[in-house]
Amino acid sequence: MFKSVNLLRLNRGQEILSELNKYCEKKGITSGIILGIIGSLENVKFGTAPKDGKWGWNFDEYEGHLSILSAQGSLSVHEGENIFHIHMCAIDPLKPGQLIGGHLEEGITWATVEIYIGELNYQLERDVDPESGLSALRTT
Repeated sequence: MFKSVNLLRLNRGQEILSELNKYCEKKGITSGIILGIIGSLENVKFGTAPKDGKWGWNFDEYEGHLSILSAQGSLSVHEGENIFHIHMCAIDPLKPGQLIGGHLEEGITWATVEIYIGELNYQLERDVDPESGLSALRTT
């Protein structure tokens, strides 16, 4: 199913998306499934759908020693640029039961983060959806 499976480990202070992009560029990976991300964050920024039901994004930022509970997504190409579409949920151990999450915009590693990447043997691509104006994965 996968051309290869890769593991990227991040250390304290490293930003998830920028390090993931550097790693994929170095390895020549342009199409993949983010199988999972585990670890801890010192801060994170999520994009979520707006509460008014209109197209666009709301952004929420969180700080603390956050534990990543789940994260998955895709790596595709749009107009020659790598696009990571990752959704993540996390929890602050000091606020049990309060799950946070959304579309990962930025995440800074606290202790460590492990990212599991399944490289595909075909290219995932994105197009602009005419209704929303947002980039959407092209289906086959």
